[in-house]
Amino acid sequence: MDLSGTVVPMATPVESDGRGVDEATLQEFTRTLVDGGVHGLFPGSSIGEFPSLTDDEIRTVIETVVEAAGEQTTVIAGCCDTSVGDVRALVRAAADAGADAAVVVTPYYLATTQRGLVRFFERVAADSPLPLLLYNIPSLTGNELAVETVATLSEVESIVGLKDTSGDLVYQHDVIQSTPSSFAVFSGATASAAASLDLGADGLIAGPANVFPSELAALYEAHARGDRATVAELVGDVVLPTVSAYERIPTAAAIKYLVTLDRLALGDPLPPLAPLSAGERDRLERRYRTVAERIEATARRQ
Repeated sequence: MDLSGTVVPMATPVESDGRGVDEATLQEFTRTLVDGGVHGLFPGSSIGEFPSLTDDEIRTVIETVVEAAGEQTTVIAGCCDTSVGDVRALVRAAADAGADAAVVVTPYYLATTQRGLVRFFERVAADSPLPLLLYNIPSLTGNELAVETVATLSEVESIVGLKDTSGDLVYQHDVIQSTPSSFAVFSGATASAAASLDLGADGLIAGPANVFPSELAALYEAHARGDRATVAELVGDVVLPTVSAYERIPTAAAIKYLVTLDRLALGDPLPPLAPLSAGERDRLERRYRTVAERIEATARRQ
């Protein structure tokens, strides 16, 4: 299993009535991402609206993605909940489905201490059938994993990495310096993708890769070979325009609509998210067309 590169935190297609996962569309969506050259898939992510899905629906999402991906790319399954027992059950289900690893978010709603977070993750990790990645997104959970806590948890055999969506480059630097080289650190803040890779991050878990998988994969690959001109071009032409387009729109809803513009209808966002307004749709479509035209222009020059 290779824990590096561009990983897609996949949006979840739902049926037109919003009452279930659209498995056929999810299969097709998975194949388009694999064909786009991404290095990994992350079903059950925040962009995948995991808090709005039942455990059975999350299992369906993971099973569908694993089956559609085959052996072509790494699948890192989102196994996120606030109960140790429920997280462990999801990890076992992901292992049974054939996922390669699992992502576990910091528990949310109840404020806790770093000692409490260590206790939570150690219990989740006990006898885990899959390697685990910690998920730090304090803006949504209210509980930040301190650098020292990540370093402590990196000593647990089954805990092999971190997805950090804090957007704090100093934090990422300190985590990278405080953990073994074998501990994978992924940046979830795509706007600072290049800076994170410069710090030594192992990869990106990038929302825009749902929409532009080839370009986000190419960004990582260009950085790996030292092609800074291509990295700068992709950041300026693709990453920043896309991210800024949904700066004031719920990310999951925006990503679903952006994918729908060119490829597949993924359905409306699930409650408590609302369907996009006409103004939001117009803003996203105009920006999408601008980015797509830039990509086409670059392809013609090559």
